[in-house]
Parts: sequence; structure tokens; C-alpha cells
Amino acid sequence: MLLDQMVCEIPDVRPAVISPQAIELLEAYRGFRHVVRNVYSYNFDPSKTEVLVKNISTTFDGVRNELVIFVNFLTDEKE
Repeated sequence: MLLDQMVCEIPDVRPAVISPQAIELLEAYRGFRHVVRNVYSYNFDPSKTEVLVKNISTTFDGVRNELVIFVNFLTDEKE
């Protein structure tokens, strides 16, 4: 899976794109997407959905910051 590849550093080529912690956070949202696509809405767990909603800004900001760091690596390598 792409997320698994993104967490792996390739020595002498590139650092990891995102951290294992970011992957863990993103997996929760992938799981939610699976439920939304494959299960009727009455099977939603409101407490789990609430946690995802509360954490989405923090998760987005963290992943975005990691991606910016990776883009900076690519830019530095190009120069």
C-alpha cells in the first residue's frame, strides 16, 4: 500500500515521506471511509466519528507539515 511505502526511508535516496505516527492517524480516517462506503449510516459509532471530527485539523496540520519537510528535501536535493 502507498502509505506503507511512504513511511519507509530509502537510504542514500530519500527520507521517509511521513512518519509512522502520521500513518496511524490516517488509518483511522481510511477506516471511516471504508465504513461510509460499505455500511449503512445507522452502523456508525458516534463516539468514533466524534473523535475523528475533533482531530481532523490537528491530523491535517501534522501530515501537511511532514509533507512540507519532504518537499523541502526534494527542493534542496535539486539545487
